Parts: sequence; C-alpha cells; structure tokens
Amino acid sequence: MLDPNGPLPPTVYWRRRAVALGSVVVAVALLAWGALALTGGERRPQAPPAAPPGPPVAVAADAAPQDCPDQALRVAAEVARPSSRAGDRIGLSIVVTNAGDRPCVRDTGRTLRELTVSTAAGKHVWSSNDCYAESTNEKPLLQPGQSVRNDVTWFGRTSAPGCAEPPQPVPPGDYQVTARLADLASAPTPFRLTP
Repeated sequence: MLDPNGPLPPTVYWRRRAVALGSVVVAVALLAWGALALTGGERRPQAPPAAPPGPPVAVAADAAPQDCPDQALRVAAEVARPSSRAGDRIGLSIVVTNAGDRPCVRDTGRTLRELTVSTAAGKHVWSSNDCYAESTNEKPLLQPGQSVRNDVTWFGRTSAPGCAEPPQPVPPGDYQVTARLADLASAPTPFRLTP
C-alpha cells in the first residue's frame, strides 16, 4: 500500500493519496465546527432561574426646592469703579447669594430689590425704586454658593420717592451704595465722585 504500483509514475499516486488525506481532514474539521455551531459551543452551567419580582417599591419624587430663608442669603452692593467723575454713568449691582447648604428658591422681583445711593453721612441721594413701580416675576433657583446679579446704571442725579422732585446733578464727594432685597440689606459700599 505504501509502495505505489501501476502504469503511472509513483509521484502521481503519492499526490492522489495526499489530496485524499487532506480532504478527509478538512471534512472532519468542518463537521466538528458545524456540530459546535449547532449546539452553541461548549456547555456552560446554567444560572439558576431568577426569583420572581417582589412588590413594587414606592420611590419618593424629588421634593420641590423650598424658599430660601433670610438667614441663608447674603445681599451685597457693588460699584463698577471705586471712583468716577461727577456726571458719569455709574454701574451699580445688587448680588444675592445662597450661603446655605441646600438649593432654594427666592423671589427677587423688581419691587423687592433696591439700590440706594446716599452721602457718606447717610443722607438719601438716589434710589432705584424712587421713580420705578413696575413689578416683575423673578424666582431663581439658587444652588449653594450660587448668586444672582442685577445691574443698574445710575446717571449721577438725585431722586425722591415717587419722583416728587426733579432730578439734580450730584456734586463731587464721597458716597455709598446699599442693596436691599425685601427686609435684607447689605453693608454700604463706598465710592467717590471726582470733579
């Protein structure tokens, strides 16, 4: 069997045997691969069936943020520049900050907030509310440490409650601005008007 006999040269018989043997090996490999594919590969232990679901659990919805208590808020008055020329437009700001440890909501509507300019001795010079009566609905959600800022431009003129007096130019000198939100007031912030 190992020594080929026949009318053809021996190499032809050896080639035929090699092709036949290779075909058998490929056929066996294909059969094994097909069997694995049909059975899903190697057998793995099956996990035990899952336990039936329990009764539904009530999950509380996130509660709406509470109103900011006064003690959780800080109100500050800011001046754009510490010194300006008399008659210049001056940027003033009220800054309300949540100094508490939880988010809260605060009404900062236009009629609740006020910037007031006075002399260094405390005499009333101008207020953002003297000639302004329009109400707004502003209730921002303030995260801990977050601020809300409202900017106002002061034209360097006097005002009186209810616009009872005509505005007059403010002379050079030392002034201060305070901010108020409802009953909360800031410390005064000084600034100077130069000639």
